[in-house]
Amino acid sequence: MSLRPLGLDSTGHPLVESMVRAAKLGAPFALPVRDAAEEGWLEARVLFQGQDQVLGDMALAYGRERWESSNPHVAGSAFLIAYLTRVIWPVVGQYVRERRLPKVTLDNLSLHRDGERIVGTALNRPLFAVLPGDPAAGHPDAQVAPDQQALYALLKQWLFEENLSMVVPALHRAARASYPVSRNAVAASFAQAFHWLSYGGGDAQGLLREAQRFFADPASPLFRQATVELLEQDGRRGLFARRAGCCLWWRSPRATDYCSNCILVPREEQTRRFLELLAGGN
Repeated sequence: MSLRPLGLDSTGHPLVESMVRAAKLGAPFALPVRDAAEEGWLEARVLFQGQDQVLGDMALAYGRERWESSNPHVAGSAFLIAYLTRVIWPVVGQYVRERRLPKVTLDNLSLHRDGERIVGTALNRPLFAVLPGDPAAGHPDAQVAPDQQALYALLKQWLFEENLSMVVPALHRAARASYPVSRNAVAASFAQAFHWLSYGGGDAQGLLREAQRFFADPASPLFRQATVELLEQDGRRGLFARRAGCCLWWRSPRATDYCSNCILVPREEQTRRFLELLAGGN
């Protein structure tokens, strides 16, 4: 899946403008709006709810291209991680930094195809939720959540119930992607988004508390899938997560080691690698 920035022109739309601001943190934090005049788009709802053969072929093609593996479990994990990055990172970025929430339900997402490859992910319409005090609360594309708790509940509804609760089983059917691996991949994507946000400045302790709330919610699929810590090295601070699972990257021919936060890596070694990454700005 490509990270090319589609539809992030400055239109004056409040969600597009906040996505443009998010793009300064890194391309994955910006979810563009679909160009209706461009061909090659496939609605996510159609792909994940009725095209298992197509989805399986896409997952295997992605696994071969990016992870050099035709193993369906490995390819399914690779495909899901790419999808999660393009959906979860913008959600976390908007929710944490803007207190806005893009509507990432399956029926409001499309994937741009190039053969068996996915080269773009986008919103069908720039629908979003905000709190009452947001300047965009009166916009026709905005849904106003009465308070922070309601906005968080809407996040879980749109992302988990109306998206990932269908995506994960679809990849299990189509590519034999493991349920435990997939569930942990969702948590890992959240953790990675918080990790990169922690390099963007601001209140690191507040960001840590925000991340910890996600993983401490028993009503969330993220519950106990990872733990998040704030580390410091040579004056630099960053959030790092210790995963309760594995993404199967180590089974790729391209892999030379486990991921630094993998459950298969001893805790002391994880910490050493985290500090090494922090010192290098990664």
